[in-house]
Amino acid sequence: MTDLLLKELDVTDFRSIRGHVHAPLDAQVVLVHGENGAGKTSLLSAIELALTGGVQSLRRADPGYASQLMHRSAAQGSVSVATVGTGAAKYGATLSPDGIATSTSFNAALASFFSERSYLPQALLGQLLQIYQDSGSGADSPLAKFVGELLRLDRFDAIETGLKPFGDVRNVRKVVNGWSENELEKTRLEALIKDQKLGLLQIIEDIGVQMSDIRKAAETLGLVLEFDERKVDAIDQALSPTDDEQRLRIITDRRRELGSIRRELARAAGAAPSASIAAEPSADLYERWAATYSERYLALRSTIEAILPATPMPDDMAAFGDAALRHLTLHADQTTSRASKAKADAERLAAARSDIEVARSRLKTISREMEGISTSASGLAAILSEVTAFIDGEICPVCDRDYAELNAGTLIEHVHGKVRRLSASAQRLLELGRTNTHAHALVDRLEREIATLTDAVPDERTLADLDRTAADANAARAELSSILDALKEGSRLRAGLVAAQRAVIEAQSRSVALTAARQTLSDFAVAVATTPVVDGEDLGVAAERIQSVLDAENRQLEDRLSLRREGRSVVATIRSLQSRAERLSDELGQHEATLKIVAEAQQRAQKVRVQGTKIRDAVDAIRSGIIRREFNERLNRLWRDLFVRLAPGEPFIPAFRIPDADTQRIQPRLVTDHRAGGAGGTPGAMLSAGNLNTAALTLFLSLHLSVPKTLPWLILDDPVQSMDDIHIAHLAALLRTLSKEHGRQIVIAVHDRQLFEYLRLELSPAFPSDSLLTLELARGPHQDTRCLSRRFSFKEETSLLAA
Repeated sequence: MTDLLLKELDVTDFRSIRGHVHAPLDAQVVLVHGENGAGKTSLLSAIELALTGGVQSLRRADPGYASQLMHRSAAQGSVSVATVGTGAAKYGATLSPDGIATSTSFNAALASFFSERSYLPQALLGQLLQIYQDSGSGADSPLAKFVGELLRLDRFDAIETGLKPFGDVRNVRKVVNGWSENELEKTRLEALIKDQKLGLLQIIEDIGVQMSDIRKAAETLGLVLEFDERKVDAIDQALSPTDDEQRLRIITDRRRELGSIRRELARAAGAAPSASIAAEPSADLYERWAATYSERYLALRSTIEAILPATPMPDDMAAFGDAALRHLTLHADQTTSRASKAKADAERLAAARSDIEVARSRLKTISREMEGISTSASGLAAILSEVTAFIDGEICPVCDRDYAELNAGTLIEHVHGKVRRLSASAQRLLELGRTNTHAHALVDRLEREIATLTDAVPDERTLADLDRTAADANAARAELSSILDALKEGSRLRAGLVAAQRAVIEAQSRSVALTAARQTLSDFAVAVATTPVVDGEDLGVAAERIQSVLDAENRQLEDRLSLRREGRSVVATIRSLQSRAERLSDELGQHEATLKIVAEAQQRAQKVRVQGTKIRDAVDAIRSGIIRREFNERLNRLWRDLFVRLAPGEPFIPAFRIPDADTQRIQPRLVTDHRAGGAGGTPGAMLSAGNLNTAALTLFLSLHLSVPKTLPWLILDDPVQSMDDIHIAHLAALLRTLSKEHGRQIVIAVHDRQLFEYLRLELSPAFPSDSLLTLELARGPHQDTRCLSRRFSFKEETSLLAA
């Protein structure tokens, strides 16, 4: 995480910060300015809370600080920090009256490093020296943690912990077998040795009995052996059934071969002599049938396969007739149905085209008639019917003309007649509108039907092909139906001919097989060393004679193999007894050796204890030397360099002093050394307030720089305190060095305006990749906190170059 940088901070209603504040942090140096109480410390504490889940300086002051972190005017608060670089992530926590709820934060190691090595709160600056002075020597103290991180002494500590029991012989006795058990162990071993000797004698007697059984088996088998229990392997080799087993396998194969010969004789003896004359009538019948129907069948089969090219047909004539008749019927019906539907669609298409012409002509007639009728006839009739109420005599109430001058009847009758004519025109117009709508719907329906039929109706060639295909299928079906019975008869005759021919071939083969079997049996009799088969001897009797010879030899071999197996089983028993005897002898020797081991156990334990004590003393000496060297030559030198850099005029230099005694419990003291030589008192007694503040600040920076760069951040809350101008100038130079040369991201908060402007000038970007951010906090009595950010980038100075 050495390239990990802080990116941005969001704070809502946290401590003295009211409302929401967004603070960018993605710069090498971040300067925070604000008056006292504006929220500088709260802003930096928010970073610690988001990263670690707590605020260490507040925990030291008040263990119940978590319930006081939220702003008093808010019901809920939150803090979040985002980082960039390797392992970038977002960390945060929410605040409520019940306390802190952390969403994501550092692990324990990173959180401890941040709180103790990266962030220096304002309240901790004056307490830092005292904390390390009074930290004690416990494993969880800040000084002990620092020593572990700095010197990597965890392995030495583990060795010391593991060898701690060697310091007292009573602890060693809890680990090693006690001396009080030696006598009991000796009595047990003596009784065990006595039992084992009796067991060996019994095994020797059993081996003698087994050897007598082997002698009897060897006499029966006719073997000459040397019966010595030390030559069991030679006896086992002599009893090996290799020759007898091989002979038994040969006899077994001979018996199996004889069984095969006897089965062949049985098959050959069962041949039917009349099968040879059955094929001639079947051949004549099939030839007469083929002369009549063969050519017709082949021609019809070719025609049907042409009509149904995708349908596989069986080779058998009867099966072909049934299958072809079924497929031709289905094909003819389908083709006829398609042709009928195509013709019906063509007729309907012609009728629809005629109907649409009539409908379009009717639409034109309706349109012309509707154009001749005024669309306002009904309205005018209504007006005139209202006017009749105002007619009195022959004077027109509209134009004041005397209608009697026309001599065409009365005015009231003339108006009534006009109203009747106009009403009739309106009714006709309504009827024509309904008729026009129906006519349009009919035309639309006919147009859709014509479009559908046009796509569905095939052309005349396709229609003719359908008719032709249906006719061919029907013709082939009719012809097939006429010869279907003949095809079935031909199939039957052909099957009978094939069966008769096969029977003739089998009879001839059996006769040859019988002759060959007699010769085979005679040769087999010679092979098994018995009398061969003579002419006229029954083959069954000869086979039975040979079978009895093989069975007798098989029984003899099985008896010999049984004796050999029993003898080898006895040999295995002897070997088992010998193995038990050897095992008892080995155990007897081991038990006797154990007596010596038990006697020497205490001496070895004492030697191990002495060696462990020496190792622990050596580890302690090495550990003490490392601690003294690192404190005196590393940490104190770095602290001295930083302190002298900030306070060059101070004669007393603070340092850690390590006692010369044992360092298992680290108890360093804070002292001061005079530049001219000699020692002084504690820093609190020898240094002024300003230099004491400088000593604490440089101690924090030394602790940060002494360990590996786990988190490259330095967050300082108003570190100036009571420094004078010279100290401030040296501090600015030191911060610039840490930022520009050592890659540290520095966040520093100050309250003095002039100091803020001075640091902004001193820490301004010095090269293109350098950057500076300033954050100014402000708030009113009843207003939310405001954060004004300003970013400064590197700009090359051109005026001096021109000069």
